[in-house]
Amino acid sequence: MVTPLDAVLGAAVQAGCLTSTEQDRMLEQAEVSRHQHKFSIWQTMVTVWGALLARNNADHGLGIALALHARPQDFGLMGALVCQCESLLDGYGMLGRYSLLLHPDIAIQIIKHPRTVEIRYTLARPDPRVPKAILAAGQLWALTNLARLPKEALGAEVTPLCVEFACTMPRPGQWQAAEAVLGCPVRFGQKHFRILFDRTEMERQRELSPRPGRDYLEELARRMEAEVSVFSSMAVQVARVVRERLGTPSMTMPHIASALGVSVRTLQRRLAAEGESFRSLVDGVRRTEAERLLQAGQHTKGQISYRLGYAEQSVLARTLKRWSAS
Repeated sequence: MVTPLDAVLGAAVQAGCLTSTEQDRMLEQAEVSRHQHKFSIWQTMVTVWGALLARNNADHGLGIALALHARPQDFGLMGALVCQCESLLDGYGMLGRYSLLLHPDIAIQIIKHPRTVEIRYTLARPDPRVPKAILAAGQLWALTNLARLPKEALGAEVTPLCVEFACTMPRPGQWQAAEAVLGCPVRFGQKHFRILFDRTEMERQRELSPRPGRDYLEELARRMEAEVSVFSSMAVQVARVVRERLGTPSMTMPHIASALGVSVRTLQRRLAAEGESFRSLVDGVRRTEAERLLQAGQHTKGQISYRLGYAEQSVLARTLKRWSAS
């Protein structure tokens, strides 16, 4: 399996930020950390980004610079699977469905507006212990790769209208080639990490030639996703199941615990050990979904209330006020 770590280090070599020997050494060290210190792949990624920033005396702009050198084959199964998609929207949808293979806490959403299609990247629970430069570098890496997907993975001549980053502008560096490579404005200090495409262009690309082997790759992705979830934190697993069952009667703690194969008491204990609670996780998932639906502008507040599992629209109104005040 090729992991996000392989993709980052492979791009670093292509960009001249790392030698092949250093790449091998870092991969070996990562493997040791995962086994001896029980590091997750995500903890390892934080360590590697920190090392890359220090080695190159760089700030978060390195995330963009490296993404400009990434290739679909660098992402292993996910890269191969996206290349099998029959349309651009299908490709982004595929990434959204199997995002756990890239990072346990990200959401990749497709939001359709009257004239545009928005691809939004959200990190659900950023770890406050991770330095901001490292966190931002990873986010810039992810969104830039998403912006390059049409041409690099599907060969579609579709250029984004703009790419927006919800972080400060990096200092001058290799990342400044982004506008030339992507063919669109790159903006910082925005509200969301997102890419905007012209909706007509996106829909015109729906008849891309299908590739063989997609069913096999999807089944492989489902199996790998199930394996990865076993090693995810309990909070991540709960949030994912809640997201899947949002607005249904099976969104209760007993149902979620049963779906995860644990007792309610075990679920509560493990969440408490991670500094989380079931209520706060449900609230967080609802807030993310509410913001997405309100931004899309395609549903009434009554419909949104129903989809979030609130008994009355007045409950949603009070909750929106609470969120805006926090």
